[in-house]
Amino acid sequence: MLLIKTVQEEINRLFLESQKNPSIVANEAPYYFDLCSIEDKTITLNEFYKQFPYYNPDMNCDYWKQQHEKWKDIWKQSKI
Repeated sequence: MLLIKTVQEEINRLFLESQKNPSIVANEAPYYFDLCSIEDKTITLNEFYKQFPYYNPDMNCDYWKQQHEKWKDIWKQSKI
């Protein structure tokens, strides 16, 4: 069963994970910063992903479908 996390729960998870594994800090810093920038920390991660779609781990979301189409077009071009 998948539990719906809030932004605050995700902030807490990242903080605890960084204590155990400091090497993730550099990679997760932009994500952590954007999570912290949300005024209402009680919103769900799904609501957060609507505001910041590039963090959405669901590769089937509309944002990533659009990105994949752009990348396909770039790869098909003979000149960039």
